[in-house]
Parts: sequence; C-alpha cells; structure tokens
Amino acid sequence: MAHSPSPLNRQSLTRATMVGASLAVGGIVLFMILYAALGSGGLGSLARMVVALCIPPALMAVAMGGYFLLGRRKDKR
Repeated sequence: MAHSPSPLNRQSLTRATMVGASLAVGGIVLFMILYAALGSGGLGSLARMVVALCIPPALMAVAMGGYFLLGRRKDKR
C-alpha cells in the first residue's frame, strides 16, 4: 500500500502552537500585573482576583475576534 500524505500542514501547526503559547504566557503575565496593580490600589482580594481573572481572557477574545473578522484575507476559499 502506498503511503498517503499527512493531512496536517506542519507549518500551520507550528504557527498555531506558537500563537497559543504566546497567548498563554501573555495572559499569565497580564494576570500577575493586574493582580499586583489592583492590590496596591487598595481593592479587596476577592474583587482583585475576579477582575484579574476576567480581563486577560476578554482581551484575548477581542484580539482573536478582531483578527478573524478584519485580519484574514477574503480571497482564501
């Protein structure tokens, strides 16, 4: 039997992995910065935790949504 080509595009998979890893590291760093900044601002610990946990994923969602809505080329079908 002949070997069929791999269905995975290695370049796209590598690019997606790098983007995912950078989003994860960026989210963790943003959480730590927000948690420390809100703590020095005198916010309570529960409110500080909730705000620091909600803002990074929201910013990532806005960035990814903007990329998919505005950044991708329309001519690829």
